[in-house]
Amino acid sequence: MSRQDRSTAMRGPRRFQWQIGGWFGSVFGGSPWLIPTAVILASTGQPQLALLPAGCFLLMNAVGALLWYRRDRLPPFFALLGMLTAFAVVTPFVWFAVAFNATPESLASLNWPQHGLPGVLAVLICPLIIAWLCVLEYAPRNAPVASR
Repeated sequence: MSRQDRSTAMRGPRRFQWQIGGWFGSVFGGSPWLIPTAVILASTGQPQLALLPAGCFLLMNAVGALLWYRRDRLPPFFALLGMLTAFAVVTPFVWFAVAFNATPESLASLNWPQHGLPGVLAVLICPLIIAWLCVLEYAPRNAPVASR
């Protein structure tokens, strides 16, 4: 396949289409919290634990770049769902690994929350975004507006 063919993105049948700003904004928007987490863990004497968020940052950005590279063969909405599904696994995995394995000093340096609501959000945020995007993707475009 030629370079020119590879740069032509597959067109989606509905609302979501390949768009560089939206794609990399989503990828980079979901992963930057992993870097300061890794840096603070490493600087507070937990370099092995710091490898987890650092590695997951690299993994998520590599997956995002790979999906973008294959945009000529992947429908945009399903690629987005795949990316969000990966985040739905990585985010709570790292969140709870840090919450349960970091020292009290590391958690204090991270300003880690002491209550459970952020952990619940770590589990639910990506599935809720996926559900919302599915509603947007599959909702009729010209649905009639309910009158009062």
